[in-house]
Amino acid sequence: MEFESKPIGREVSAVFYGVDGHLLNDTAFLEKVVLEGLEKSGFHILGALNHKFSPRGYTLNVLLSESHLAMHTYPEFGSVYIGFYSCKGEFHGKNSIDYLVEMLKPTTTVMRMNNVVVKSNAVLKDFQ
Repeated sequence: MEFESKPIGREVSAVFYGVDGHLLNDTAFLEKVVLEGLEKSGFHILGALNHKFSPRGYTLNVLLSESHLAMHTYPEFGSVYIGFYSCKGEFHGKNSIDYLVEMLKPTTTVMRMNNVVVKSNAVLKDFQ
């Protein structure tokens, strides 16, 4: 008998276009707004790791007790990619992304959300 869980997590992928390239190269601002958005949505931040590329571009990875967020900027194209996974709840990832939209003011946002379920032919008795 196959087992399928209820949704155990939510994956959100977003690409913002038409963002001010100077903002996308401002590492202090980006880290501040990402962490603020996560905290406002009730996430528990365990740590952050980032890297500024030369001559431009930035990557930020945030480890959460509820999972993770990754951001990659492309200032020369005015765009940013955000990949976010959370097992906290159905709309929490979207709320954090909405905050980033408010702060970065893209002209266009493309967002994909996916509920994650687990399927298995075997369920361990110790975990039921």
